[in-house]
Amino acid sequence: MVRQVLPLFLLAIANACVSSGYQRASATADKTGAYRDDLVQLGEQVGLTTEALRALSDNPGDSPRSNLETFETFKRELANLEARAAHSRKTYGKMDGRAATFFGGWNEDAALITDADLKQSAEARRTALQANYRKLAEGHGAADQASGRFVRTLTDLRLYLEHDLTAAGIASAKGSIQKALAEGAALREQLHQQVRATDEARDAIAPLKDLATSQQARTGVR
Repeated sequence: MVRQVLPLFLLAIANACVSSGYQRASATADKTGAYRDDLVQLGEQVGLTTEALRALSDNPGDSPRSNLETFETFKRELANLEARAAHSRKTYGKMDGRAATFFGGWNEDAALITDADLKQSAEARRTALQANYRKLAEGHGAADQASGRFVRTLTDLRLYLEHDLTAAGIASAKGSIQKALAEGAALREQLHQQVRATDEARDAIAPLKDLATSQQARTGVR
């Protein structure tokens, strides 16, 4: 009786490992997609903030009062930028945690394989997919630092303009404003590159996500 039950028990464990592996891949793909969406929104917010600053610089009014509304728009967009950057940072952390669980579980499962060729193949596949997330980690670190520097640059301008919204005051900050606009353009391009890297990482594990969906449909798992 024990001999009959044991193979069934081992088969159940094997199926559970496969199922959990696909489910971990699916969760990782979902969080990667969420991080991508945040990057897109962050890039858009960089654009909104720089355009508000550009409007203040290119079309200053004759009096501080006439420039106040445009300045308030810039302040609001800067606050939104800080919030969006913080949200993107948080979303990345969730994605990174899911990826660590996915690849860690894969590594543990692969350690149970006794066939040398299969073990090597599993290692090669895991390493290739994991490389995408290492690239994402590097890109996120660089983009996050760049976002922080950009926010500090704009904060300096906000503090300056808060005390001098005259046409002369705005004109005297023209050089700093132009540097900030160039910094914003470079940051948007950097974020765009990170979006592309995110697409590559998500697309690489998408087939595993699809298998998780198919498996849930067959077993009735919700």
